[in-house]
Amino acid sequence: MVTLYIKELMNTERCMLIYNSSIAKKISKNFPCKGNLLEYGAGIGTLATLFQATKGLKPKCLEVDLNLKLVLVDRGFKCYDNIQQIDELFDGVYTSNVLEHIEDDVHTLQQIRSVMKAQSTLVVYVPAFQCLYSSWDSSVGHRRRYDKKELLLKLNSAGFEVIKIYYVDALGFFASFAARVFGYKKNHNLKDEKTVNYHVADKRILLLYDRLFYRISRLFDFIGFRYIFGKNILAVAKVKKGI
Repeated sequence: MVTLYIKELMNTERCMLIYNSSIAKKISKNFPCKGNLLEYGAGIGTLATLFQATKGLKPKCLEVDLNLKLVLVDRGFKCYDNIQQIDELFDGVYTSNVLEHIEDDVHTLQQIRSVMKAQSTLVVYVPAFQCLYSSWDSSVGHRRRYDKKELLLKLNSAGFEVIKIYYVDALGFFASFAARVFGYKKNHNLKDEKTVNYHVADKRILLLYDRLFYRISRLFDFIGFRYIFGKNILAVAKVKKGI
């Protein structure tokens, strides 16, 4: 039985094809064509599926939600329930829109590092700018948004050396700013609280953003705005030598 919040995630996946493909490409280019990869907090496997389809890489997944894990297994991915289950080391790990939900994110980063090979690569994708934190962030369970300096410090303290960091989705910055200024109203027509928490926006808004605004946003990122601001931050880091 597919739960309502999984249907919500699948709806978002179908609507955000261009956005998700773009993020998957930005992340996957940091990993070798052949390697043992882990997605930490894989959800329903949106990015993992794109990795497999576009680059021939089939990541292993970690997902604590048992319903989401069932989706991942049904999609053909090996999935761990928690980090303690893992008995192998990875050539690379990536995590997208996960750390902001975790209270002790530094401890989580240290746990991730413990299952990585020496000098292997970690890619982190998180929401940017705490000044943009809004009722929408609260509604979806975000504990924080990140500034570059904060993310650099946390990765460093967890045993990583950042080699690249930049913003993504310049126009998304203004969408987040609008949510901060005007507020965000939950859709209480949804049947349960967990579904409400996974609800990003109505289908028409998602499609408009994906097909039009994000295309324009990528152009702004390309011409240099990625070094100034964006809705998200993407960081690429290596496990420090000697750790």
